[in-house]
Amino acid sequence: MKPEIYKGMPAVFKRRDGKFEIKILVTGGMLTPRQVRRIGEVAERYGGEVHITVRQELSILGVPEEKLDPALQDLAEAGLLPGSAGMTFRNVVSCLGSDYCFKAAAETTSLAEEIAERFTGEKTPGPLKVGIGGCPFPCTRPQFNEIGIMGRVRPELDLEKCTGCGKCVEVCKVGAASVVEGKAVIDYGKCAMCGRCVVNCPVGARYTAEDGYMFFVGGRGSWPPHEGWIFRDFVGREEILPLIGRILEVYRAGAKPGMRLLEFINTIGFEEFRRRVEADDADPGR
Repeated sequence: MKPEIYKGMPAVFKRRDGKFEIKILVTGGMLTPRQVRRIGEVAERYGGEVHITVRQELSILGVPEEKLDPALQDLAEAGLLPGSAGMTFRNVVSCLGSDYCFKAAAETTSLAEEIAERFTGEKTPGPLKVGIGGCPFPCTRPQFNEIGIMGRVRPELDLEKCTGCGKCVEVCKVGAASVVEGKAVIDYGKCAMCGRCVVNCPVGARYTAEDGYMFFVGGRGSWPPHEGWIFRDFVGREEILPLIGRILEVYRAGAKPGMRLLEFINTIGFEEFRRRVEADDADPGR
């Protein structure tokens, strides 16, 4: 590494105690055992404490300035780089998704990696944060990010298989399931499309008719918090990266420096923002 390369890194900065913090980029909260060990070793050797940030990144606190470069070099050997900061596309937060969670309706971790590989670190008018949740009851609160992605499924019924056992009624959290004359019924006006009835049906009478992700834009978690707009109810996985790319085009073309996505959408109106994003052949700034 070049001498004093940390001076060009916005994720390496001085704290109140006069020492430095190294914020380490983590995608989807996932690290290898080797990386976890290396973070501990570097903190013990050069710093003092390890802090888990609210966005699933790790920070090493208490690093003296003269030890920053060797600390960064040791981290880089384990594939650990300073995290996202400043006016950039930030690290992607996600839950564990359907690969690990019984309640998840969609896969999240490899999706987070795909998004991060394509966009993390890109310059944006303001900080741009992404959150992914695997179900409509998301622990990661994707709707309070500039871009939020939330897994969901639309359940259907095979009435010939249904025994009317009521398991779907038991697991439904929004009262969308009921049993009428010995057969299950779905109230789609109430259904959150979480897929819990599909997963828990003991005879396989519930099945997934459609799966994908709800897509939010313009959320914000800091004060004042703002729940983002629903850009689309259902987005296929193959649509997500192109849609994010288009949103960034429109955002960069129209927003002033320092303007968050929420502020930009408020300036032009949500329907106009959606029109610009969906107008593939048009100038994104018009």
